[in-house]
Amino acid sequence: MKKITIILLGFIALLAVSCDKDDHLAPDKSKYVYDIPQTDLPVDAIVGAYYTNITSSSSWLKSGKKIYAGTPLLGEYLSTTSGVLQQQLAWADEAALDFLIVTWDAASADNTLITNFKSVRTATNAKVRLVINYNTKHLKVSNDKPLQEEENLNKMINDFTNTLVPLFNDEAYYKMNGRPVILITPSNLSSSALKSIDYSLVIPALKKAVSELGYDLYTIGEFTTGWVAPVNYEEHQIASFDGVTVNDWSTNMYDRYYAFFSFVDLNWANWKTTISKWNTDFVPCIFPSYNDRINSTSSYKYTFGQDGETADYINFCNVAKRNIGSKNIVLVNSWNNYQKGTNLEPTEENKSEFLEITRNQFKK
Repeated sequence: MKKITIILLGFIALLAVSCDKDDHLAPDKSKYVYDIPQTDLPVDAIVGAYYTNITSSSSWLKSGKKIYAGTPLLGEYLSTTSGVLQQQLAWADEAALDFLIVTWDAASADNTLITNFKSVRTATNAKVRLVINYNTKHLKVSNDKPLQEEENLNKMINDFTNTLVPLFNDEAYYKMNGRPVILITPSNLSSSALKSIDYSLVIPALKKAVSELGYDLYTIGEFTTGWVAPVNYEEHQIASFDGVTVNDWSTNMYDRYYAFFSFVDLNWANWKTTISKWNTDFVPCIFPSYNDRINSTSSYKYTFGQDGETADYINFCNVAKRNIGSKNIVLVNSWNNYQKGTNLEPTEENKSEFLEITRNQFKK
């Protein structure tokens, strides 16, 4: 009994000592949950926005029901509708965008949009330019037949030499200090296709082929999923590119709901620091707003910036400026993806406020 009493007293004493320590208490909340201050850049940022090529009414309606957020001033349009691109380029100039990003996957609709863009830009004397997001999907690569194999690599190089390099020659294409800017997607290969592309072999070969035609590419690798730390990717998925961007920071996790902007800020600081060892630039990508719940009724992702509310977009702009890379590039996702409610383009709800915020936040 005496031994039991001594052991019990010893345990109580140990417990008392441990309670005096804060080693296992909750972390300091202020390190993770904080307000984003207004941040000013010493020079103008280079700003681009993702453009959705709307080719069908199915982008607006499903079984006769609306599947998009907001009320676009242009109505339920197609990108080829007369007058649409003319108004969009005028609005893009109002926002002081440097370029719109158009996905190219060797589809005829991609080429039609590019042709129309160049024509309308010339006719209206618009300033905004074009950048291609090259999607490797049409190359149909696999682990067994990866992109770095000669046949597939030649297909990619031919896409550039036959179609894209002639586009670089056009004044409508955006070039940074003479270097055509090009996005290449996806950098985050699916788990079933991890060996389908070795970018450490593909990008140097592509750059060499294009340099022989007179252009030094500035390549941005596009990661389509956020909230994954860069250490979880293979080095070639990041280090092969001049810059990388992560274009989707939507979330359905409560802790990220609660401190969305400070959590993104912490993630981006980690990305920027980690990839700097490879001399790869971090290119922040922001949402003006987010609401996919009309298109996907089962979604419970964090929504913001609805009904014309602008404070969250200003917060996101400042997170981007706090983590902007050395090339001073920021991307906006998106210009007109109404299914996800991420449109910078004016609506009945926000009028032109998102355009004004973009100009005021990123241009002197």
